[in-house]
Amino acid sequence: MNKFLKYGIILVVVALLGYNSIYIKKLSDVKATAGEKFNAAIYTANLWKEKLPARMLAAVDINTLRTAIETDGARAFDEYTNALAIGNYRYALVKGTAKVDKVGVDDVTITINSDTPWKASLLTEFVYGNALRDASGLVALKEFLNTSDLNSISEELNKTVRQQIIPAFKSSLKAGDQIEFIGAIELNKEHIHFDDLELTPLSVKIVP
Repeated sequence: MNKFLKYGIILVVVALLGYNSIYIKKLSDVKATAGEKFNAAIYTANLWKEKLPARMLAAVDINTLRTAIETDGARAFDEYTNALAIGNYRYALVKGTAKVDKVGVDDVTITINSDTPWKASLLTEFVYGNALRDASGLVALKEFLNTSDLNSISEELNKTVRQQIIPAFKSSLKAGDQIEFIGAIELNKEHIHFDDLELTPLSVKIVP
């Protein structure tokens, strides 16, 4: 074979291999891919629509929870509460009935109906923290790479409560109303206080 032809074939083969090994992508596409991040709004909207309703239906009666904790705290915390990490703070979804004592600017003061009625409040202004996210038991720590994503879920859930849930009931409440409620609570295992307990409301209905 003519050596020039031979070298020519080799050069063509090398050129083809080099061309096929190079992947050309627009710089704008690369930047867009690099900028992709967890979308907490979409994640939370799906969680709220598809999974949270069932958890709300399964919420523990608040008086049942209180009695269980006062009787056997360790067992009650294991059975009825959730938390993303090890520690004293635990969270639960609770339900119950109550009488509205006062509709304030920042909260609604209520008296929980029970054999020995006790005070609590529905937060309506300063809805922050991780109570709802952790009480739901729907978010697992191992599913996320960083705490920023986890915190953004709490922020979106709390924003939904402030913008959609609270306005739907607060304007119609008045002192003396009887209500049914579902909400999230935070408890410290080392310092348990049920009086003046704060609830993040998920559902509030006026009943006869």
